[in-house]
Amino acid sequence: MFPSSTLALRPGWRNARALRLILLLAFPPIAFASPTPSGKEPHGKPDWRLILGAGALYRPDYPGSDDLETRAVPLIFADYGERLYLRGTTAGARLWGNGVWGLDAVARYHSGRDSDDNSILEGLEDIDAGVDGGLALNVGRGPWKAQLAVYQDISSSHDGLYIDLEAGRTFTLNPRLQLELEASATWADADFTDAYFGITPDQAMTTGLPVHEAEAGMKDVGLSLGLNYSPGRHWLVRAQVGVARLLGDAADSPLVEDHGSATQPRAALSIGYRF
Repeated sequence: MFPSSTLALRPGWRNARALRLILLLAFPPIAFASPTPSGKEPHGKPDWRLILGAGALYRPDYPGSDDLETRAVPLIFADYGERLYLRGTTAGARLWGNGVWGLDAVARYHSGRDSDDNSILEGLEDIDAGVDGGLALNVGRGPWKAQLAVYQDISSSHDGLYIDLEAGRTFTLNPRLQLELEASATWADADFTDAYFGITPDQAMTTGLPVHEAEAGMKDVGLSLGLNYSPGRHWLVRAQVGVARLLGDAADSPLVEDHGSATQPRAALSIGYRF
């Protein structure tokens, strides 16, 4: 996820406990502040910047589902200087930057998946919520931004590794209104893909679903469009729509091909207050 000092969100997948609500507010931000080589704040700029708010998210009830649900979600974004940031479910620390390129250490909370999220999941093992850690390489020039991030599960939840590639552009329509366009793609290893989309022989006997062993490969590609409106100095209104398309063994899973959909839409509307 791009580090950013502006409001932006990325979708999570599910939320059974208190922490999973945080995941649902995570949409991919596009505009982010370029790091200063010295790491010092510009003169007169406060060390802490904070956005708090709430909103609603509309998305599938599990990855690959064609059943959509709406959730009320909190919104929490924070920056400390140009070095530390929190973007919904993703926290980062700038390790190096030169104003165009930047390298961050990142940690991302991921929600799990419960068998009671959808009737088709009954008989499948739950996937616990956890934390993924890794590195993110950012590049930005003017309104154009891109990020390549590698994440590994460090909480023994799905045990997988995945690589996110995001690229986008911000269009400033007027001082109060910004339009954000982003494209994304995700590659996942066999541990990640099989955890969310595989069906073991024992699970097949219990559920009646066919056995499916998911291997490493491209998991999805996506496109999102966001609109940021600032009606005043402190208030922000954010609207976003997006769609992802599952690929490879993820799309071929019985959870998707037979009982869900490879097309994964999402939409969100939120309001935040800048402190």
